[in-house]
Amino acid sequence: MVFDVQRYSLHDGPGVRTNVFLKGCPLRCGWCANPESQRPQPELALSEHNCITCGSFATPCPVGWQARKTAAAGQPIELELAGRVDTCPTGAIHWMGAWRSAGDVMAEVRRDRPFYGTAGGLTLTGGEPTQQPAMCEALLRLAKADGIATAMETCGHTQWVVFERLLPDLDMVLFDLKHVDAATHLQHTGMDNTLILDNLRRLTAAGAPLRVRIPIIPGFNATPAAVAAMAEFVRELPGLVLGVDLLPYHTLGKAKYAALGRDYPWHDQPRLADDEIVALAAIIRSAGLPLTIGG
Repeated sequence: MVFDVQRYSLHDGPGVRTNVFLKGCPLRCGWCANPESQRPQPELALSEHNCITCGSFATPCPVGWQARKTAAAGQPIELELAGRVDTCPTGAIHWMGAWRSAGDVMAEVRRDRPFYGTAGGLTLTGGEPTQQPAMCEALLRLAKADGIATAMETCGHTQWVVFERLLPDLDMVLFDLKHVDAATHLQHTGMDNTLILDNLRRLTAAGAPLRVRIPIIPGFNATPAAVAAMAEFVRELPGLVLGVDLLPYHTLGKAKYAALGRDYPWHDQPRLADDEIVALAAIIRSAGLPLTIGG
């Protein structure tokens, strides 16, 4: 179940990448920039800014989800709108997520091979790619057979056997570390971090080529104490970490929530000022960890 293939990506692994976004995630982070990635099934989206009131349908499409909910009055208007996807002239009504085979996806990835150079390649992301381990394994093996470098971004919440299955064909793991406090992690993501932290330890102990990615989220972990605790945790891992990527909070996903008819949970939180980001980065560097801001 794939919801996007993003070409010419520059921040999800070395060089120029082709990102394959797999649907489904065990976490429910309030600040998630890809809300369409969370549920494992296709979802109907209504992008208001793409609607041109074309007049193609006997019953006009509602403008925005709020109008849609009002018009529905408890009736299954989704079924009527779903039938308009193929004829909507601008794609304002569309499905997010489609069943695709590994061979089909790799045919698209191979188109970018001339741009990879010696560093670029395929990155699996999501959502949480390990929710679809068979698809990940197939994509990684096909990529390696073609000489395409591989990477995978993960929240770390999966069984260790899945990582064991995928590691032989991974050139890099991009591991998201959100918080080291279990209660805070549970409160804001819906899951505690026991399994996540254990997998991070085991990956580094196994010698996996790994970068730690820390999203800095106001109202969650954008404090000196939380960042210092994460830096100390990474510093004490049993194996080598290639570096730390500090990922400042942004609101680029807000339009997706509106298209899916969901409220944006993190709307009360402001973006961090540049000097705040620099100060938090300094804490990580003071732990002796190589750091990149922005991935």
